[in-house]
Amino acid sequence: METNIKKQIVPLNIVMTYPVHWNKYEIMRDFLQNFYDSLGYQRWNEHFQYNYQDNSLTMWVNDICFSYEWLLHIGASTKTENSFNNAGYFGEGFKIASLCAIRDYHWNVEMSSGDWKLSVIKENHTIDQKKAEMLAYEIQTVDFQSKSMLRLSPISGDEYQLFKNVILSFFYYGNPFLGEKIWEDSIGAVYYCNENAYRSPLPYTIDFGRKGTVFCSYQLLGSNPFGLSVCLHTYKKADRERKTLYNFDVIQVFETLSRYISPDASIKVLEKMRRYWNSFPKRHIDINSWDTVICNLIRNITESTAAIQKFRAKYPNLLCRRVVHSIKEKNRRSQARAWLSTQEKKYLIVQSAFERIGYPTLEEECECQGGFVVNDTPEEYENSGFIILENLTAEVYSSFFNIENNMPERKIIRNTNASYHGMATVYRKRETLYNSHGIQIRYDIGAIYLKSIVFKYGQYYNALATYIHEFCHIFGGDSSDNFSKGLTVAMEILLENHEVVEKGKLKWNSLYSRKE
Repeated sequence: METNIKKQIVPLNIVMTYPVHWNKYEIMRDFLQNFYDSLGYQRWNEHFQYNYQDNSLTMWVNDICFSYEWLLHIGASTKTENSFNNAGYFGEGFKIASLCAIRDYHWNVEMSSGDWKLSVIKENHTIDQKKAEMLAYEIQTVDFQSKSMLRLSPISGDEYQLFKNVILSFFYYGNPFLGEKIWEDSIGAVYYCNENAYRSPLPYTIDFGRKGTVFCSYQLLGSNPFGLSVCLHTYKKADRERKTLYNFDVIQVFETLSRYISPDASIKVLEKMRRYWNSFPKRHIDINSWDTVICNLIRNITESTAAIQKFRAKYPNLLCRRVVHSIKEKNRRSQARAWLSTQEKKYLIVQSAFERIGYPTLEEECECQGGFVVNDTPEEYENSGFIILENLTAEVYSSFFNIENNMPERKIIRNTNASYHGMATVYRKRETLYNSHGIQIRYDIGAIYLKSIVFKYGQYYNALATYIHEFCHIFGGDSSDNFSKGLTVAMEILLENHEVVEKGKLKWNSLYSRKE
């Protein structure tokens, strides 16, 4: 039985109209924060207790007591050590949560600890000769109990379910979010996430959905798209509102954790981030890029020979993609991609950071497998075929290709592994020039390559179509609109000149029938 020794009213100098509005989730989260900070994440699941009965929600912890004076002042906090690392370090949580609870939702709020008990009430005051309702505590001394307890009422069944969801917003051992542990130390922790536990109204980062959770200073503030539960214990953000994290906030959390986790853990996290293995920053400074995280994880793996061997054994067919700049590099990239498309072996293209684990680039593997075009000069019978194609081109396309005296240099592709039947080397024109159809000519053609297998009887149309296709690169690259427009018109011109085309066919077949 309680024995009242002393009872007093303590005004808090907070008017009831104070313009702050927390929803039920935020109120319950801040009430819970006081208990959580007193226990810590290691002890929370075993020592925090609650009960719901007769529309009354009671929560408590045993063997922890504190003075009610910590609840009197805005800015005061019992978390005097390492307080900046705790989400509730401003000390206002209980006062503002109480204000919103009794004003907006008409809840009764009672708190007790040790030998005191308080009820949150409203009290009339006069300010500048005007009446105002103020928040206040009615405090009384009671028989000592070695526990701290909070009671809220009336609480509906839906509000009780909300409370149980709010509990999940704290990082603690036993939280249903936490699956198998990947890594943990004083900096933070990484677990596989049990996605089934993630539901409304728990906060999440909109662009990432509810795939994985991101805890900052032990509180759920956002989500990630990788099915991971991560917590950055040392997260420092002086944000009183503690709203949901933006994309770049989540990336910064991952960047920090990725600097510390072990090589084996880095492999597991990297596997979950596979969709970004081939990503690069879109600009020099790209706050929404995962590139730094990927690079940090790869660096961690390189610190362990065993981790490198483990990763390469599991992913043997990765090819690195460097950023290309010059025309020559872009040409080699196009050839290498064409070679790759013909391979039965399934490769996965990844960003260049994977070279640190020992993977070759796409171009290196293509060259090793003999997939590049090999420069070679034509034999006499091949020169004769080129002459037929050049004469037709000069007759039909003189103004279209703006042909002057010199035709492109003749080159042969003798590499049977090369994917291309044709290729052109191009040089950007310095002046702006348009052809007879108003299509811009952007490049000069230095050389046209044709594969040796087209210089045979019956291969005339193949050779001609390839030659014209390569000549059309004066308009642009394969994927450009200007090239597509030029190629389309070039084919129309070819159809319009079918008699010239057929004469060329007769010469071609006559030439190569004699050779065979």
